[in-house]
Amino acid sequence: MSEDSVQVIMVKLEHMESLISQVHEEVKRTNGRVTELEMESAEWRGRLESRRMFHMILTTVASGCVLAGIVWFITHSIN
Repeated sequence: MSEDSVQVIMVKLEHMESLISQVHEEVKRTNGRVTELEMESAEWRGRLESRRMFHMILTTVASGCVLAGIVWFITHSIN
């Protein structure tokens, strides 16, 4: 292999090393954005789940009040 061929290979390797470094930096930035999106998604799901629990409790209390009202009405209507 001639010295010129070695130099060409070395230049190409240096260029590839530079490209790999650039790709690595972009991957780190992308991973940061993905992590941020995952955290926002988890927060949104948590809020949704807490609202679901609140709605379940509110529905239970409201139906209990309606049932108590019906029982009260029936007992007072009979007397």
